[in-house]
Amino acid sequence: MKKPAILTIIFILLVTVSQAQNLTDKKQVITESVAVSAVTNTVDLPFFASSSDAEKIVAGIMNAVGLEGNFKIKVANVPNVEATVKHHERYILYNPEFVTQVNSVTKNKWASIFILAHEVGHHLEGHTIADIKSSPGIELQADQFAGFVLCKMGATLKAEAQMTGLSLNSNTASQTIAAQN
Repeated sequence: MKKPAILTIIFILLVTVSQAQNLTDKKQVITESVAVSAVTNTVDLPFFASSSDAEKIVAGIMNAVGLEGNFKIKVANVPNVEATVKHHERYILYNPEFVTQVNSVTKNKWASIFILAHEVGHHLEGHTIADIKSSPGIELQADQFAGFVLCKMGATLKAEAQMTGLSLNSNTASQTIAAQN
């Protein structure tokens, strides 16, 4: 009588273990089409020509990194583009003349995305909260974040990221960027 009960228990354990093995043993293959659909669609993103365009680009950036943004984007009397906190609100301030110049020089949407991702990087790295003054190290951190975002959004290193960086550095470099070269 004990023998059949023990055999039944062993049989149930073997079936359970083999089923569990089947569940964990399955390999899931991610096809290229699935991986591409996970990338933010930059075709829908405009050139940065207005605050509305910038808001769309920033939403795409935040979507690419899986975070929710709470940035206000405003035209301001700044030399180029700036991340700041005022009255407990996160702002990205921009000079429309600078943005127009960048767009005409680069003729590439990735430049707009890079610029805004760089400023978002300042916010997310805590530079604006700590009121850290600009330095080559701080700018490099924001550049690294922007490069990460461009990659997540589908930019290729040679075609978009390097071209954007070279265009910005050679034509409209800030004092901090110029100090790095």
